[in-house]
Amino acid sequence: MYFQFLTEDKSTAMLVEQIMDKLKRAYPEKDLFYDIKSFQGIGHLKKCGNVRQQKTGKLLNDLFPIMRGMGKALLGVEHAAIVVVLDNDKNDKVTFRNELNQMAARNMILTDYEFCIAVKETEAWLLGDVKAIEAAYPNVRKSAWKDYEQDGICDTWEVLANAVYPGGLTELKKKAANAYTQIGIAKSEWARFIGAHMSLAENASPSYQFFVKNLTKRIEAV
Repeated sequence: MYFQFLTEDKSTAMLVEQIMDKLKRAYPEKDLFYDIKSFQGIGHLKKCGNVRQQKTGKLLNDLFPIMRGMGKALLGVEHAAIVVVLDNDKNDKVTFRNELNQMAARNMILTDYEFCIAVKETEAWLLGDVKAIEAAYPNVRKSAWKDYEQDGICDTWEVLANAVYPGGLTELKKKAANAYTQIGIAKSEWARFIGAHMSLAENASPSYQFFVKNLTKRIEAV
């Protein structure tokens, strides 16, 4: 089985890598291979335009031309799938997935594919495994998520920052100084450290469960 992942940023790619390593250990009898291409943000869906337009580095802007190209490259690969991992932010997840699937059909994406939407963002997957957070950060401030709604359209990475970052969200924003670089570094650290302890099966995030389920059903089918 071969998975080609497309993620909107490096921290999501890092978390996907952690999950795939766990799946490889969970299915030692299976030949599992994967590659991850990360983008520089989510961007926006283009309703029309030339598919040969210059690449932007944003996931949604470039998504379907890239999926078409990857589909052609994977024609000779048995049991291959393209898995797109992205946040829904404030989009309704059902409407968003339907729109993505409709555009994939219009763009004649013939390779097996799946859109896995992290609700509201991939830090929700980390917050879905409290044991993993506590294992990665023994001094975690548990009070930070007392009002957090799992997979809700609410603050997510901000909650995690208050829980595990030295000085909390205020200190991270101060260090970031209105730039995303430091926040991106922090998100990647959380994905690496918490992801290393995460369980494949025990997670309170429904969107995480959807992601793992869609990987395992493909793995078990071959």
